[in-house]
Amino acid sequence: MEQFSINRTASKTFIILFLFTGVLSCKEHAQQKVKDITEFEGVNTFNFDDKQELLEYRELALDKTHPNLLNPEISKSEYKKVRKSWVDLHQRVGAYLSENNFEWEVDDSTIAIVHKLYFNSNGEIENYFFNILNENVSEIKKKEFAKLIMEFSKTNRIDFKQEQDFAQCGKTKYVNN
Repeated sequence: MEQFSINRTASKTFIILFLFTGVLSCKEHAQQKVKDITEFEGVNTFNFDDKQELLEYRELALDKTHPNLLNPEISKSEYKKVRKSWVDLHQRVGAYLSENNFEWEVDDSTIAIVHKLYFNSNGEIENYFFNILNENVSEIKKKEFAKLIMEFSKTNRIDFKQEQDFAQCGKTKYVNN
């Protein structure tokens, strides 16, 4: 009888250990999935109309670490190259939206957006702050737009490099078909 209770105790210990290991494994797997998703998304997007995102954006104080390219002290000798790379980037964004069949679902002929993009020194997009000025664009469409910008940033960058991180801002109008 004593041997049965020892085996029973050992069996219970094994089951508990097995379950505990399984739980840890699942937890590690879940943490890895979150890490993969975070790395997969790439750029952080901040919608001006989302109060939580606006707060997060302001807390980052990105303007302190990413000087604006059109500041004459930064790009005075390369103004034309900066401007061309900025225009080209937005043309590619517009093409990307079109290729992905993105529709704003409003009657407006153009969509005006104030952008502030933050780049690393290699021109890769790290953070994207935007304010869609058309009042009738839905929150759902703004979220879809932000998601597409995340996807776009994985394979696209501005055609400009600096020794340090930098930013660029401006207002862009996208044609709404």
